[in-house]
Amino acid sequence: MRTLFTAALAIVVAWPALRAADDIAPKAPDIDTLIREIRSVRPDRRAKAAATLAELGPMAAPAVRSLISALSDHSAVVQIEALIALEHIGPAARAAAPELANILKEKNSELRGGAIAALGSIGRDAADAAPALMEIVQGDDEGLAVAAALALAQILPEGSDALAKTVPVLVESLQSEEPLVRSEAVIALASIGTPALPALEELVQNWKTDGDSAWHAASALQALGRIAQPAVPVLTDALVSRNETLVLHAADALGAIGTAAQAAVPELQKLLDHKSVLIRTHAASALGDLGPVSVAAVDALRAALKDADDGVRRESAEALGKIGPAAKAAIAPLIEALHDTQGSVTVHAAWALGRIGKAAVPELIQKLDDKDLQHLVVAILGEIGEGAHPATGKLVEFLADPQIAPDFAREIMLTLARIGPAAKEASPVLLTFLGTDAHPLRGGAAYALAKIGSRQAVEFLIRALPRDDDDELRVVVPVALVLLNPDKEIYINLALPKLVALLGDKSNLVRREAAATIALIGPKAAAAVPDLVASLSDADPGIRVEILSALGAIGPAAAAAFPEILKALADPALPVRLAASFAIGKLGSAARAAIPVLEKNLHCRDEMLQMASAWALVHVDPRQKGLADLCLRPLTRALLLPDPHARYDAVEALGLMGSAASPAGPALQQIAHDPDETVRNAAAAALKKIAD
Repeated sequence: MRTLFTAALAIVVAWPALRAADDIAPKAPDIDTLIREIRSVRPDRRAKAAATLAELGPMAAPAVRSLISALSDHSAVVQIEALIALEHIGPAARAAAPELANILKEKNSELRGGAIAALGSIGRDAADAAPALMEIVQGDDEGLAVAAALALAQILPEGSDALAKTVPVLVESLQSEEPLVRSEAVIALASIGTPALPALEELVQNWKTDGDSAWHAASALQALGRIAQPAVPVLTDALVSRNETLVLHAADALGAIGTAAQAAVPELQKLLDHKSVLIRTHAASALGDLGPVSVAAVDALRAALKDADDGVRRESAEALGKIGPAAKAAIAPLIEALHDTQGSVTVHAAWALGRIGKAAVPELIQKLDDKDLQHLVVAILGEIGEGAHPATGKLVEFLADPQIAPDFAREIMLTLARIGPAAKEASPVLLTFLGTDAHPLRGGAAYALAKIGSRQAVEFLIRALPRDDDDELRVVVPVALVLLNPDKEIYINLALPKLVALLGDKSNLVRREAAATIALIGPKAAAAVPDLVASLSDADPGIRVEILSALGAIGPAAAAAFPEILKALADPALPVRLAASFAIGKLGSAARAAIPVLEKNLHCRDEMLQMASAWALVHVDPRQKGLADLCLRPLTRALLLPDPHARYDAVEALGLMGSAASPAGPALQQIAHDPDETVRNAAAAALKKIAD
């Protein structure tokens, strides 16, 4: 669940914020040196060089030829490290596919396993090895058979006959005595996708006679997510099983399917009264994952807010938030849950009220005089945003009190900022703060006025911009000036040097806010590129995300940052890799060297990273040979994502592919009726481009 408070909170509420020293990124190993080391007379040095190349992943592509040579090394350790390196390099190691196919004939099962994994990582370009892999699938070694099936799922198109032939073997492997084999079979079945559905449905359907295979199949259906919709009936039936593990996985699978699992709501709702705490918790979570279609369960979830277990109460509160405005009947008990003894329940209840939105505002206003809750209520009103505008008058009353605590005043100003232009009645008191020299609340007032859109604040901001003696103003004034004038070059030129200086601030959240504001400026912030690049080594992944977003917003003018953005594609933090992917796409053709890394990331398990990588590949080179084979599947699946921004990005990328995206036509025809107008318009434009 997302956090209740935004990054801006540190600017106007919690001053000073958390502080952290920047990490200095270690110098990357020199690939030429490592290539020479692979030819060393000492096997330990050859093995170490190959292992280091594996750590570099797709960026070690120049070493592929040397790694191919290492596959015939006299040392088995060197061979294995070379196989691992080729696996980590991924599609860019396509030249190794013939030699890897030869290793499949070896007797050494460890070498064969390494070759199988590397071929799967190479993907479509390893298609010539498919017959040999199929032989292994049909062989006696169940571990290698499952690994080979997983590799084929990465190599062959989803609908291929050969891939469908692996399903019976994988289904049988779900009954293996080896836990690792069972787990790998689940992953392989999920990777195969739609062709595996009938077999998985049958396994779940037989839950009365084989509960263990049924729950493994339910786990695979969970991994399939939305495309497992046909399995909703059998998963729903399995919810009455006495096998707790099966019920948990069936509930989770229904949650992963999402809104299309609406028919399961009555049975999931019944589980909220189950004697098992775990089942009650997972049922609440699944109902939340179904979103607004779980509205019939609102009363049951309201009751679950009184459950003896705090985990059930927490998940029930979050589920009500995910149902959103349709859960307005739960407003009163959620407000009561703000007094819960467990902080996690309180936070989730607050988040839920924010998601329910403006319907909660009248009752929240009544709680503003509750000394125990007023700070939290103000934050919830900020989460609601524009819909909380009826609270503006009461918030202004608090600000007008000369005895107001500074921290509470800052919280109120943040909420007014989140309400935005609808809070314009707060402008007079805020302008009074801003116009009073040395007033302790000037910084918060400046930020709130900027978000409200008060043009009267500009004169004060320009006068305050040169000041460095006030820590709050030093941060807030350039941010506010840009927020009020994001398109005016004269103000951008005044604010940008100040924002660049803030990238080196000791406060994490100040650095984050500075980067986010530079992103708002877009291409006109090109002068900040060197400083943004220097900040990509920041220890805080959230700041790295904002830096990458700023570089992406600057676009082709940030081409000098490409080497560092490329490194970020392998960042350990997933949000950073996502932001780097979009930044690469924004750079366009100047980022062609990133193609091997993006292709490798297409094999990642995370659905969003697959989509982001495909999106970036299309934007880097929309006419690249074989692009449709790589990108159609993740982009088409992304059309089902709940986030309309993600759906829009997928639609736009498919349109850029032109006629090559014609297989996605039916999916685009369907999304042409999307509830989001922007997505509908994009779908119409994409269909026209594909037809042309």
